Amino acid sequence: MSNYSPLLALFVLAPRLRRASNRAVSIYLPARSEGYDARFYDIEFRDLLHRYNNRLSEKDRELMEYELRRLRHHVAVVRPAGCPAFAGFADEPHGVLELIKLRDGTEERLEVGELLLAPLLRQLEQNPPALIAVVDKEHAKTFGAIIDDIIPLEHVNGAEVRHSRAGGTSAPSNQRKADNKARANLESAVKTVEREMATGAYMHLYVAGPDEARATFERMLPERLKKVIAGHLSASLDSSELKRELREKVAAAAKR
Repeated sequence: MSNYSPLLALFVLAPRLRRASNRAVSIYLPARSEGYDARFYDIEFRDLLHRYNNRLSEKDRELMEYELRRLRHHVAVVRPAGCPAFAGFADEPHGVLELIKLRDGTEERLEVGELLLAPLLRQLEQNPPALIAVVDKEHAKTFGAIIDDIIPLEHVNGAEVRHSRAGGTSAPSNQRKADNKARANLESAVKTVEREMATGAYMHLYVAGPDEARATFERMLPERLKKVIAGHLSASLDSSELKRELREKVAAAAKR
């Protein structure tokens, strides 16, 4: 979509970053590929502290030390894995504490002041986010695929169809009700996708679900959205591990 903005995508991924002041701490560090190891990150954070200690004023140095402790504790909670690097942002007075896994490696950095977003935005330019619509006849869900995260967005529920057992309601009538319900559900899903794509946070669209529901949904899309469909994903709303499956399938699709 022509209105795609990496910054808007970032704010979907980490909305608290909007609150950050010009007294925030930003870091970029490698992640341990073999899995979380506290000693590895103790060394990385200590190296950052030593490297930047003499580059900052006393006031900025105190802020760096304080916010680095918060970020180090957050790393111990999140335990980043499965990524080459991550970005961290901290600004306690404004409620900011974020850890974002990166898809590609990046230079180790630390900055005190305005958020250092350029390395992260470059990765969002190189790997544009996608909106995922998972549809069936009765329900639909949308997700944002941004860098390495799958973010649940909206859940569309079709209106309940009541089948009357008294009064001899005919089967064709019931079938029409079911068809109308399915269409209303897909129309709501189309409106949801239009609204999400209009935010400027996504460049591509993936569609998942049973063949019939997916095909009907795509026919109902405006032409401008049909043009940004990047592919189809095999996924079901009934899956108990839908987010994990979508992450794997989007990653595989991006490599093709």
